[in-house]
Amino acid sequence: MAAGPEGVPGVCGGGEGSETPGTPPDALTERPRVRRHRGRFLVWAPRAARALRERHRVWGALVGTPPRRGRAGAGAAGPRLPLELSPEEARALRESGGATVEPVPGVGEGGIGGGGPEPPEPPLPQVDEAEAEPEETPPGGGGVVGGVGGGVIEALTPPPLPEPSRPSSPSERRFRVFRELWGRGLHVTPGGKFGGDFLVYPGPPSLFHAGAVALCPCSSQAQPLGALLAAARLGTSVRKSLLLCSAPPGGAMAVTALTWRADLT
Repeated sequence: MAAGPEGVPGVCGGGEGSETPGTPPDALTERPRVRRHRGRFLVWAPRAARALRERHRVWGALVGTPPRRGRAGAGAAGPRLPLELSPEEARALRESGGATVEPVPGVGEGGIGGGGPEPPEPPLPQVDEAEAEPEETPPGGGGVVGGVGGGVIEALTPPPLPEPSRPSSPSERRFRVFRELWGRGLHVTPGGKFGGDFLVYPGPPSLFHAGAVALCPCSSQAQPLGALLAAARLGTSVRKSLLLCSAPPGGAMAVTALTWRADLT
């Protein structure tokens, strides 16, 4: 079934008083700063990490090493900063103005990990004019025919085939779905551990269980029946709603909820 603008099937609408996407931060509060390094988005400041979770509903994952305080202390401490954000979280924050995304300064002088500067992107392949293969000319005067008065008539060639519409990349589809769910006041985290793209929470993940697992299939291709059955069975086994989300460019997001019948379990 399709979800309306007020909520998502299986998940109640948000409403914890957090800021909505696009809301400019207070003039007296500095925007959180996200550092980009080799494709990773890291937050090092404790205040910034707390602001992202409390005011912007962006949770990320703590990836720091716990302090060494013996076996019991290290296990109780848990992971620490930095807070690593997913590409969808970092892009949504940057586009909504909730945070600034900047490269790590001075990486070449012994930055994170002591590595050198980020490797430049490989240049596009170019063909030297001297090494380029000569064009093949068809028999009978090549591709053009001389006409009266020096005019030129192009040779008859079949019309080009229409280019098929290219489907959106997986990363772009994931971002549009994340932006739509996040924009409705929900809490969204990566859903790889449950076999989906995202986990959708009605409130903070530290206080609520995920109400749904969101999948972002390619909308331009038909999904095989076996994949749909496996996805529906997955949602039932983990006691969560399974959402098939499609967010076309410039259109509203369509959500289809799949459930497994109780008498078939």
